Order: sequence, then C-alpha cells, then structure tokens
Amino acid sequence: MTAVSVVIPSNRERVLTTDSIPDRPDVEVQVRRDEGLNRARNAGVANASHDVVLILDDDLIFETAWFDRVVDRVAAEPRTVVTVRGTGILPQVSWPEGFTPGMGRVMGFRKEAWQDTGGFPVPCSHGGDTDFLMSAFEAGYTVVGIDHEFEHRDNDEDHYSLLDNLRWLAMLLRRHPRLVAPRLPAILAEKLR
Repeated sequence: MTAVSVVIPSNRERVLTTDSIPDRPDVEVQVRRDEGLNRARNAGVANASHDVVLILDDDLIFETAWFDRVVDRVAAEPRTVVTVRGTGILPQVSWPEGFTPGMGRVMGFRKEAWQDTGGFPVPCSHGGDTDFLMSAFEAGYTVVGIDHEFEHRDNDEDHYSLLDNLRWLAMLLRRHPRLVAPRLPAILAEKLR
C-alpha cells in the first residue's frame, strides 16, 4: 500500500471521518484544529510525514476500497490533483482541458503540488480550495474530478452572501486572471441567480 498523510481540518468535537480511515501503519491521520480552515490545511500538509496527502472534511463516511483508490491514483499520477467533481461553489462553465472545478471536501495531491502552489491562501474565509486548485493548474498540474463515493453527514449548509461571493470572485480574478477573466460573465450569471 502507498503511505499517505490524511489531514482533517475540524473545529468539531466529534470527527466522523476518522471512523472510515483504515487503521494501518502506512496511514497517518492529523486532525487539525488550527484557527481558520486554510491555516489548518497548510499546517497539516507542512507536517505531513508522507508525500501523498489527502485533505478530507470532518464529516465523511466512505469505504476502504474508495479511500485506497484515491490514494493509489494520487500516487500513480504525481502531476495530478484530485478533487470532488461538481460539488464546489464554482459553476460548471467551459473550463480549459486539464482543469475540473471541485471543492475541498476531498482533495488529494503530492506534497510537491502544495509546495509549488504556495499552499492555501491565508487569510481567506471562503474559496481557498478553489484558489489552490487553480494555482495547481497554473503550476502545470492536471486537476481531475472524482465521483462522490462517500456520504457527507453535515446537515449545516454553507451560506454565503452576495458580498461574500463577490469578494471570492474578486480574489480569484486578481490571483488567476487568465483562468477567471474569460469566464467571469458566465460565473457571475450563475452566482447571481
């Protein structure tokens, strides 16, 4: 099996995801309680003992076979970042070949990808996962979406105001103009519905 470091940012008392992670010597698990989601992600990756890293939400239930497939894919494709397809806050507009938008509920990559991108933006209260995926693509990584083969147990929905979404888009436009600018009208149309 491929050795993997799993990072679970959480401010919850009960971290459900740890129940599904295989209890094996090649699997390191860090529940990070750092202040701020992206700080926790960055600290976890920085302290990861293994080259293959998975960042998982704290409220997921999944089968060991799915977990192993994700780890094996990241290990086999070092220039690939894996994310969950189609669940993100970024609309499905016409994105370039090699970039599939997703979200941070599940992300897998080599530690080198995190180093090459400069990690997750701090401070950033909204959309740090999207920024990381765009940075990885711009650094030459392929960003691929995987299917949802897990159960998400969080009953709390993320609610972002119009102002939150506009700030998020402004940050992405400022940091990734070639990727975002040509798609901005379609993104705005989708977000303002």
